[in-house]
This record gives sequence, C-alpha cells and structure tokens, in this order.
Amino acid sequence: MKAMKIEFDLIGNARDSLDRALELVAWGDQQHEARRLKQSVQTITHAIELLLKERLRRIHPCLLWEQVERYPAISARTVTTETAIVRLQNIGGLVFRERDLVLLRSLRATRNAIEHFSWTTTKPEADAVIGRALEFAFHFAKSELSIDYLDYAAHKDGTYADLVASNGHFHAAAESRGKEEAEPPEAALGSCSHCRGRAVNLQTLECRLCGFRELKPFNDLDDDIPF
Repeated sequence: MKAMKIEFDLIGNARDSLDRALELVAWGDQQHEARRLKQSVQTITHAIELLLKERLRRIHPCLLWEQVERYPAISARTVTTETAIVRLQNIGGLVFRERDLVLLRSLRATRNAIEHFSWTTTKPEADAVIGRALEFAFHFAKSELSIDYLDYAAHKDGTYADLVASNGHFHAAAESRGKEEAEPPEAALGSCSHCRGRAVNLQTLECRLCGFRELKPFNDLDDDIPF
C-alpha cells in the first residue's frame, strides 16, 4: 500500500490554522474555555506568521531566510514575524497601521509566553486580542494575497454569523477598518473655514480635525482660505 503524502505549502498551512481558529472561536469545539482561548491564540498567531511569510515569498523567496545567502537551505532559519514585517515595509513597500503593529507585537509576545513560560490573562482580554487578530488575518489574506477566507460560502452556511456572535471584538475591528478605509484621501478633502485645516469631508462637510460642519457645499478648487 502506497504511503499517503502529506504536504502543506505556506498558504495551505495558513488556511489549516485559520480553519482551526474558526472552529475554536466560532463553535468552541466543546473544549474547556481556558484551553480554547489558549489554542486560539496559538493557531491565529501561527496563521498570521505564515501569511506574512507568503507575502514576503511573493516579493522574492530568498527573503524568507534570516540570512538570504542561505536560501534555499531547509536547515537554515527563516525570518521571525518581526523581521518579516520590517522587510515587507522596507523592501515590499507595504504600509501597516500602527494599531496592527501593536497587535502583532502583543500577539507574538502572548504566544511566546504560552509556549515557553506561562500565561495569565482574563477572558475579556483574551477575547479582545483573539478577535482583533483574527480580523487582521482575514483582512491581510484578502488585501495582500487575494485570498478570501470569509467568502460567500462562509456567509451562506452561517460561519460568519457564528463568528460575529461568538466574538464581538472581531466584528468591531472589521467595522473600524472599513470606516477608516472609506475615509477620503487628503486630495479629496476641503479646507475648514473654522480651523483652516485641510480636513473637510466633501460628502459630509464635516471637518475631521475640529468637528466643525460647513453650512453649505463649496467648490474644492476654490477653497483656499487665507489666514
């Protein structure tokens, strides 16, 4: 009998960890609560690390190695999450929100504590980091790798609804990111007649710096207001 071949590339490996995270977060998997939360952190952190590495691989595979000259030696060390982020920024030109960078550092430290020492937290704190981390993983996969893990099928079979119901932090993080991405670029902003800042949303007429709302629409081409 021929032995079954087991093989995971970076994307397949990340998907497997995200699937497991969904099982733990959305459905609980009938596990003890503390164990469920701990394993959720581990699987989500693992998935994010692999997604970051896949994005790095698409720039050039050698960037996955700490010492690029060792590529493609399997015995050589690959990059840490921190190094992957630095290379994605400096070489790949990716831009990460500061809050996402803070989240990734916190997530990495939490997983290290779990795997190498001890972990003490509360359920609300664990739920918060798990929800935000899972939202980042799905967002990064879709925006940077064109992989929609929460596609139509996930909505149709109720997976997305179960996830939202099980972790409100996930939904809140997704809504927050959506609102930020909907903000117009600076070039599409008008000058505020109150604070003089170029921060007026031309649709709502509200200044996002001082909160002042313009009384009537104006032509952004002629909105230079002298000091």
